[in-house]
Amino acid sequence: MPTALTEAQIRDIEANSPDGLSSQQLVAVFEDAGIKFSEANLRRYVQLGLVPRSRRVGQKGKHLGSHGVYPIRAVRRINTIKKLMGERYTIEEIQAKFLTFKDSIETLDEALEELLSAFTVKIDAEEPSPRRDQLYGELLAAARHGRADAVERHLLW
Repeated sequence: MPTALTEAQIRDIEANSPDGLSSQQLVAVFEDAGIKFSEANLRRYVQLGLVPRSRRVGQKGKHLGSHGVYPIRAVRRINTIKKLMGERYTIEEIQAKFLTFKDSIETLDEALEELLSAFTVKIDAEEPSPRRDQLYGELLAAARHGRADAVERHLLW
């Protein structure tokens, strides 16, 4: 029985659910992969500050209410917790090490992605120039690669 999702599985989930997942969907992601996980586990991880809280999202239409949606980064957080627990770390040890700078790094990562996306839009709006496009393309690729590498190293431990 696997103890954690693969990187390919996580990227697929992120691509298919960029706006986040409900608690039922989050539990299903792990259960469908054969990884033991429940809503009680999710609630505990949130209470301990290991997983970000859900945000309320209203339904379209009158009087349909709202439901909680967890940010997509919750999948990576839970997956990291499952990996560490598989390595025999206790939830207390994980909590002590895991919280340091995680939210700040994730917020920075999101801001960098927005900045790079805005830069790409601006470049695309300008008159094409093969030399400039090549240079900007190389710079953007290097920035995205460096961002992903730095964030992955910090978020995965």
